[in-house]
This record gives sequence, C-alpha cells and structure tokens, in this order.
Amino acid sequence: MQVLILTHRRVGGIPLAIRPVCGVPLIRRQLQVLRMYDWRQAILTVCPQDQPSIVSAVGDLASLGVQVSYLTAPNEADFPLKACLEATEDNLLIVEAHYVIEGALLESLVAAGTTALLGDEKNGSPLLEGGYAGAAFLTRSDLEKLAADADALTWPAGLMRLPAVKVMDVKPSDLYVAEVRRHVEPFWCAVMSDADARRCKRALVIGAQKRTLDVLAWYVNRPLENWLTLRLADWPITPNQMSVITSLVGFTVSGLFLLGWLGPAVLLALVVNVMDGVDGKLARVKALATRLGQLEHSFDLLYEQSWYIAYTWAAYRLWPSLAVLAVGFMMLLFDSFARHVSMQFRQVMGITLADYAPFDRHFRRFDGRRNIYSIYMLLGVVFGRPFYALVAMALHAVITGIVYAMRAGLHLRQADRGIVGRQG
Repeated sequence: MQVLILTHRRVGGIPLAIRPVCGVPLIRRQLQVLRMYDWRQAILTVCPQDQPSIVSAVGDLASLGVQVSYLTAPNEADFPLKACLEATEDNLLIVEAHYVIEGALLESLVAAGTTALLGDEKNGSPLLEGGYAGAAFLTRSDLEKLAADADALTWPAGLMRLPAVKVMDVKPSDLYVAEVRRHVEPFWCAVMSDADARRCKRALVIGAQKRTLDVLAWYVNRPLENWLTLRLADWPITPNQMSVITSLVGFTVSGLFLLGWLGPAVLLALVVNVMDGVDGKLARVKALATRLGQLEHSFDLLYEQSWYIAYTWAAYRLWPSLAVLAVGFMMLLFDSFARHVSMQFRQVMGITLADYAPFDRHFRRFDGRRNIYSIYMLLGVVFGRPFYALVAMALHAVITGIVYAMRAGLHLRQADRGIVGRQG
C-alpha cells in the first residue's frame, strides 16, 4: 500500500497544509501519524508554486524516518489520476493534508481493503464538505478504471464515478485505545481557518486524557495538566524534552529529601506529579509519540522509587530505628511487585490490568501509586510524623500488590480457558 497526501488545497493563496496545529504544520503532523502506524513512505501532491513552502513545513526527514516524494498536481481542485498510476503500483490510502484524523480511523480504512471514502454520517453526505472526513482508500484496479477515462478528477466527488465505491462511517463504539485506557470517539477535523485550528487543538487536548486514573489524578492533576498542555502545545518543546525536564525535577526532589528539606521536597513532588502527565499529552496532541519516548516510564520509576528511598532515609535520621528501614524496604518491595504484575499483565494481554474489568477500574481509583504516596508524605511532614506516613504507604503498597496479583491471576486463568477480552 502507498500513502498519498493531497497538499494542494489553498486559502488566500496559502496552502492549508502548512497551517500549524499544536505547533506542528499539518503536513508534518500527517507524516508523524503515518510513522506511528509504521507507514514509512508517502507521496505528496503539490502545486508547483507551493512546493518550497511544503518542503519547508515537512522539515527534517531523517528525524521522521519517512520517505517522501513529490507529485505535481495540475490545480487545487484535481486529483492526478495518470500521475498516480505511473508513480505507484500499489493500492492508495489518500489523505488530505489539512485534515486532522485519528490514526486508528486510517488503519480501519486500510483494513477494509475496498475502495471507500471516510465519512461522518451525522454531518451529512461525504460528497459535501460536512460529511467528508478527509481520507479515502483506492484500490489499484479502481485507480486504473478511473485513469482510463481521464487524466484527473475532482476530489472527492469524482470518486463517486465508481459504482462500487463505499462510505466507511465514523463509529465511536468501535475504537478502544489502550494507550488512553478507554473507548474514544473517533476524531477528525478539517482545518480551514485559525478558528478551526484553535477548536481542533482544544479537542485534541481533551481527547488526550486517559481514563481509569486515581482520584487525585482525575480531580486535581487533570485540569492542571490540560491547562499546561493547552499553553505548551504551540511551543517548540517536544514531549521527550518535557520528559527530561520532569525527570530532572524529580531527581531534585530526591536530593531535597536526602538533605532533610522535607517541606520543599514534598511540595516539589506534587508539582512533578502534574508535570509527569504533560509529556504524554503533548505526544498525543502533537502526534509525536515515539518508541524512544517509552523510556520515560523507566525514568519515572527511577526517580519515583528514589523518592521512597530518600524519604525513608530522612525518616530514619529523625528516628534512628531499624523499624523505619524495614518499613521503607517493605513499601519499596511491594510497590515494585505491583508494578511488575501490572507490566507483565499488559505484556501478555495487550491491555492494562487497571482497565480490564469493572472491579479493576474502581480499584485503580484508590490503589497505591505516586499520587497517593505523595499525600501520605505531605501529611507526614505537616504533622511531623514521617514514620507514620511511611507505615501508611507500606500498608497501601502491600494491599495493592496482593490485589493486583489476585486479579491478574484470575484474568490470566480465565484467558487460559478461552475467556479473553476487556470486560464491562
């Protein structure tokens, strides 16, 4: 299959493909979406006068890992049939550059394997501006049929010359995204103006939100993260750069605990808890999720568990008893165990344990994790009893580890018996 991106739509003499959304030109964003689904080759149709600005907006291809070639379009209304026929021998996934489209929708369009337009029936006919969702799949045989009669056709209406063309409707119920642990409404947006770009950015930020979060993350961190993401989205900062900044601040918290500055350390830890949610949201709204970015979770683990070690040491210095160290080690042991159970479950089942069944989703709201432990540490500092906070953290970690192990064992045993799939 070959991806073809139409970049020739213009408003006021300026190609829509170079308009930025969340700080990324639309054409660059389309290529980043392709990379996320391992579609590594793309043909861009361009008007000759627009090619310099399009090439500039595409930017550094080496960092993208996508091969790009250019095809001249006769004018902004036509789809160059003969030129496409000569440029590739494959089926075509056709995407208009000025649309922001959920990558999973494109994947579904390709999986269908038949000539079809992506449409949204609730907005009307796909032949009209409102119902057309910006993409189509065209088989090689149908491309040959169209090219036999004409060199070019008006897009997308000209595709309806094929009697067998279908419309793949956007269906919210069909799209579960494990990364955000929820069913999502398939998102698409035509960006024709600055107002469209602002509306699209806000929708992307809201759509980047994960579900099945703990109570603090949902009611406290979430609105702060969204506020920050809305303002940082237009900046040139990348998600990976945000991850590095968060990790550096996270290790600063550990240093403050070790120095005995518990108050500043806990307050800064609460800031880190908010910062940690921003990099992932930036990756989703900018379509910049990368394999390298997955290392962020490992560094999260490193600085987070260094907090618990440093906090245990600070508590031990205030009350030099082996009981403090024993409780701290127990907390760290069961927290690591719970994490590993969760990691193994996702590796085997392809979905997080916290989102597998109704009980797991409810338990996730109160299970032991950094947001909850940070509150224990804060209370320990406020009341001058860090050891009692450590005991509470350890008990919470033990309960979480036991529940995770029991629930994972139950689901995996059911899977061995053929009962597989997200429940509820």
